[in-house]
Amino acid sequence: MNGTTHYENANFLRELAENLPRILPESSTDKSALLQLLTNEELAWAVYDEQVRAKVAAARADKRPGMSIAQLRQQGPAGAFEQKLTVSTADKE
Repeated sequence: MNGTTHYENANFLRELAENLPRILPESSTDKSALLQLLTNEELAWAVYDEQVRAKVAAARADKRPGMSIAQLRQQGPAGAFEQKLTVSTADKE
C-alpha cells in the first residue's frame, strides 16, 4: 500500500468511529475505541511508508562510489564486524 491509501483508510476509519453511535445506537464504546486504534495504526503505517520512501530516495540520490561485489567478497562475510570486535577486545586488555 502506498501512503495515500493509508491516509484514506485512516480517514474512513475515523469517520466510521465518529458515526458509529448514530449508525448502530446499540453498539458499545469498545467498537469505537477499536476503530480509533485501527485508525492510529493506519496513520503509523503511513508515516513509516513515508520514512522508508525518503530513505530509498536518499539512497538512490547518493552518488558516492560504492563497493563492488569483488571488494565485498574480499572483505569477508563479517569483515567490518570482525574489525570492530578486535578493536573493542584490544581496548579491554
